[in-house]
Amino acid sequence: MSAFPDWQKFAVKQKRDATGCIPTGFEILLRAAGAGGICFDTFQDDFDLDQDGGTPRNHFVSVADEVKKKYPNVAFTCKAFEKGKGDAKLEFVEKMISNQRPVVVSIAQRPEGGWHIMPVVDSNSDTLVLLHHVDDNGTPQVETIAKTEFIDRHNNWKGGEEICYLERC
Repeated sequence: MSAFPDWQKFAVKQKRDATGCIPTGFEILLRAAGAGGICFDTFQDDFDLDQDGGTPRNHFVSVADEVKKKYPNVAFTCKAFEKGKGDAKLEFVEKMISNQRPVVVSIAQRPEGGWHIMPVVDSNSDTLVLLHHVDDNGTPQVETIAKTEFIDRHNNWKGGEEICYLERC
């Protein structure tokens, strides 16, 4: 089942690899929803709270709050899942997919820590397909992950507890 029909039309390149995955994911969700009145030319610049360094401030909630300050009609819902609740996280993601509600997930990249924020763009009975990034040629690059690995990473690796979706725009 396609979790996110025509997602390739809305995929955008992340401007800053080290810090910009949350604003990039949010931009993709807003574009897919056809949100009006959003300045997409500067969206990632406006909402990458870590682009100037310092203490990390990019989190789903902090970025969602900043978006809401500038665009009061936009609301993102963010949900965290405790360690050991990877099955509940997957179940929630699958529910969103079945309702064709695009969702971005935080997923741990290494056992010792580090995560990436990616939209779920497709799935089948065994795997999730995530938009990892758009390369320099404008080609979307996906990461396919077994649902069992998705649960295992959530339960056993540091980081990657949250999901976020667009509530309204």
